[in-house]
Amino acid sequence: MSPEDGPPWYATHPDTGRIDILGIPEQLKSHPEILRRGLVLFEPAKPGVVFTTTQAKKPCHVIKVLKPDSEERSIYEYLLQHDLASPNHTIPCELSMLGHPLLFMPFISDLAVLYPGTKPGWTSYEILGFFLQLTEGIEFLHQHHIAHMDYCYSNTLVAHRQDLANDNRLVEGKLYIIDFDWSKRLKYGPGVQRAITLTPTQIEPPNGLKHFDPYSWDVYCLGHICRDIIRHNSGKEYTYRIAQWYARWLMGNERGCTGVCRCRPTAHHARRVLGLLRPFAYVLDLCWHWTLPVRWVLGHIGGACSR
Repeated sequence: MSPEDGPPWYATHPDTGRIDILGIPEQLKSHPEILRRGLVLFEPAKPGVVFTTTQAKKPCHVIKVLKPDSEERSIYEYLLQHDLASPNHTIPCELSMLGHPLLFMPFISDLAVLYPGTKPGWTSYEILGFFLQLTEGIEFLHQHHIAHMDYCYSNTLVAHRQDLANDNRLVEGKLYIIDFDWSKRLKYGPGVQRAITLTPTQIEPPNGLKHFDPYSWDVYCLGHICRDIIRHNSGKEYTYRIAQWYARWLMGNERGCTGVCRCRPTAHHARRVLGLLRPFAYVLDLCWHWTLPVRWVLGHIGGACSR
C-alpha cells in the first residue's frame, strides 16, 4: 500500500465529476470493514480524512482513514496493549484488519463542553485538574518514547455525559488525546533524545525554529493548550495567576537547543509540580469562599462612602 492510496478520500458529484467535500467517498462506503460492521456514514468531520455516523442514533462512530506512510496505526496498536485507565489518555478505539487501514472511535466532545457559561467559572483546583490530565497524558506517551509532534487544542477531546452511550469504555470528564498522524516512536527517551526536524504542526514554533527536541516540543504545545483553556475560563483573578504561571512555565524561554532541550520542564517534572500546586490551590479556593461575606460587606461600605 503506497502513500498515493490516500487519504484524503473525496466524494465526487455524479453529474459534474467535481469534488464534493461534504459527501461520503464511494471507496469508503464500499470498504470491507464498513460493510462488515453495517455502518451508514453520515457526514465528514474532517473532509477527506474523518467521517461520522449520525449522532441521532447511538452509538455514534467516528472513522478515520489512516495514512499508509504514517506511524499512527502502529502507535495505536502499541498504546491499546496497555490499560486504558489513567494515566493512559488514549481514546478507546479499534483498528481495521481488512483493506485500507481505518480507525474506529466513539464520538466524543471537544473541550468547549467543559467551559462554564456563567461566572464564577472554574476554581483554581478544577482548572489545575484539567491541566493534570493533559500533562499526565503526555508524560505517559513520553515514558513509552512516543512524541505526539502535533499536540494542540483540537487534538484533545473530553468525554461528556452524553458521549458515554457511544462506548462503555469512556470515562465521564476524562480528556483524550487523538490524531497521531505525525507522531514518532523514538529510540531515546526524554533527557537523552536530541533535536529532530519538526513535522507539520498546527502550533507555530517559536522563533521560526525548524528543529526541536520532540519531547520538549510536546511540552511547549501543552503550554499552548493550557493557555487556550485559560482564555475560556471566567474564573477569579488568582485562578488566572496560578494557571497562567503554569502555562508560561511549560512554554519556557526558547533558546534554540540543538541537543537535549533545557528550556522547559519535562512532562514528568511538570506533572510532579502540579501535584504540589493543587493542594495549595484548594486552600486558596476555600479562603476565597470563606471571605466572600467580608468582601461583600466591604464592597458595599466602600460604595456607600463614595456617594
